[in-house]
Amino acid sequence: MNDKVLHIIGNEFTRNIQHPDSWWDYRLNIYEQFCLNSIKNQSNKNFVILMSIDWVSEHIQNRIKIILDKSNLKYILRNVKETSISESLKDYSKEYDTIYYTRIDSDDLFHKDVIDIIQKSNYTDRRALIFQKGYCYDCKENRLRHYFMPSPPFSTIIYPMKIFLDEQKQQIYKNFKSHDTLIYAMAYKILPENKFIVNVHDTNRITKYTNNIEMPAKYIEKQEIDADMIDFILKDFNINSNTYKKII
Repeated sequence: MNDKVLHIIGNEFTRNIQHPDSWWDYRLNIYEQFCLNSIKNQSNKNFVILMSIDWVSEHIQNRIKIILDKSNLKYILRNVKETSISESLKDYSKEYDTIYYTRIDSDDLFHKDVIDIIQKSNYTDRRALIFQKGYCYDCKENRLRHYFMPSPPFSTIIYPMKIFLDEQKQQIYKNFKSHDTLIYAMAYKILPENKFIVNVHDTNRITKYTNNIEMPAKYIEKQEIDADMIDFILKDFNINSNTYKKII
């Protein structure tokens, strides 16, 4: 990755749904202990976190700032109701000409080498880099399975800076609304397997550990990974089988 590329990790709490602060407190505990811990553990820290929020109280917005400040990582906190993407990136837009936008849901996890793998990938003329095979983890019950999705949410889109700064042009450029159709809309490269975790917990709206619409049976191995292997796998994501106990 050359010096003119800005790598952004996109964390989003933008569902256009209003929740009470109690819901937010729980989800931020999940974010801090799981997702953010895996980001802090990256072997390559040449990135900026872009945290996007919408309906939050002042208390929650302040708490998000405290969590991100404690991480010692570079970040941008953007309220999408108040600030445009171009305004949020004004300190970077003149210095860089390309964006790597790596998406991860705020409760999921990346393997410690994900950023390094992405930045060292030879993508040639492809606009997307995707991880299709990883794990599904029930953090409450400490159960782990292999997981596969052909068109996954764990993706990196490569944008020219001028397009990324205009959200309408962004949509035209990527040509899809949901990650389910990414592989039909863009040329892509598949990256190594077992580099992400889909994390299942008490407030998931769609994703469940058992088979469901989001993860049909053909995408999840029925056989669970042996219990004595779980912590061995989790350590590369900077968590362990006791992590969930820290938030309850």
